[in-house]
Amino acid sequence: MNQREGTIQPKVLRLETMPLDCGERVVVVELDCAPGKAWAKALKRVLASTDGLESVRPRCDGRFVYIIGVDPTLRGYANRIHHALAAASERSPAPDTSGASAPTPSCSPAWSAVSP
Repeated sequence: MNQREGTIQPKVLRLETMPLDCGERVVVVELDCAPGKAWAKALKRVLASTDGLESVRPRCDGRFVYIIGVDPTLRGYANRIHHALAAASERSPAPDTSGASAPTPSCSPAWSAVSP
């Protein structure tokens, strides 16, 4: 893994929610590329400081992020998660554009919002 891979800030392609047997929800976010460790850590910090989402557990698996433990009675949770995803991209280090290699088209560093 090179230095550039750890700083990619992915775009959201899709956001879906699914109920769990325990009464909570999991939010599944599909990204255009696998996020770097810095982005995943930034997302975890942002979620921990977001009202109503303090107890959720984000898990990254390739291009998918699973946000486990969302309270289904929480109003506006999709909007809060969108804001958290955007904030994670802002808080993680920006990609180094001074290098000789250009970013791949499927993993551009810009953020795009997707409605639920």
